[in-house]
Amino acid sequence: MVKTNLNIFSNFYVGIDIGRYKIDGVKIKHNGKRSEIIAVHSVPYSNKVFDGDELVNENEIINGLAEIGRSLKIDIEDFITTAIFSDKVLFRQLKMPNMRNKRQIIEASKFQIVKELSISSSNITVDVDLLGEGNGLSISAFIVRNEDIEKFKSFFVRSNLPIPDILDAGYFKFNYLLEEKVRHGLSFFAFEDSMSTYLQIFRNGKFLSIDSVTGGSEELNNDIDARMHYLQLSDDVQRLTRILISRYGLSNENIENFICISERNEYLNEWVESLKEMDLGKVSDYYDFVSLKREIPAGAYSMAMRGALENAKGKLLHKEA
Repeated sequence: MVKTNLNIFSNFYVGIDIGRYKIDGVKIKHNGKRSEIIAVHSVPYSNKVFDGDELVNENEIINGLAEIGRSLKIDIEDFITTAIFSDKVLFRQLKMPNMRNKRQIIEASKFQIVKELSISSSNITVDVDLLGEGNGLSISAFIVRNEDIEKFKSFFVRSNLPIPDILDAGYFKFNYLLEEKVRHGLSFFAFEDSMSTYLQIFRNGKFLSIDSVTGGSEELNNDIDARMHYLQLSDDVQRLTRILISRYGLSNENIENFICISERNEYLNEWVESLKEMDLGKVSDYYDFVSLKREIPAGAYSMAMRGALENAKGKLLHKEA
């Protein structure tokens, strides 16, 4: 996809994380291999924004984005990366014969997905990652309804902010600091949002698959709630981990790292301690694993770095000329 010409001389990259409880923004300056944090700002919601998966208060998001824009002094030349809500992005793995180029692969994947989901191809956007070579391709397909993309973009328009350059999948928003550190062996990464927990597999630095269990952090009100919740969640995550290991024939490989993060960061230590009892390899809090200061919003910073390091690899939505 084609980038706008407005960004080509900019060294400033912005990550914006629209979460279930707050909006985080991080602006960095990146030159070559050197990055410097220019500004950080967070806007907690003052009213309930989500009821389960349903968005019930758009104005909180719009006002929060406007405040982020003012605080970070975002302008049209900044390269912006953000992520659409996890529940709006569908993941599928497909097997395809080798093809000449990515456009052919996308169209073939889209055709197969349309058949599977019984949805018009004109109503969805599909992005693919290629996981295999040789006699065939293993394809990770990410599917979003165009109406959800347009709705998400409208939040920025109504906040007087530029349309994001990259709109990513919400469950990937923490991945871009991980990739340098999961280059060897088998690693798992678990991200808990308010309603679900997403479990990803990395093998030798390559994303392999994602799955999820129900149950998130929405109902946590105190330490007792957290203790009971994370005991159950850790058990569910362990069960899913074993299923994925069996599904992908990985039983002969040791888990090198198991990294976790929650949108309710205040309870994260409780989850880490519960997971350590599950024999899942070396269990790490995301902040410790990536050596990030806890006052820096992890999702927003990760996406700002995605913009700086990978802005040629647009996923789901790239701003077009």
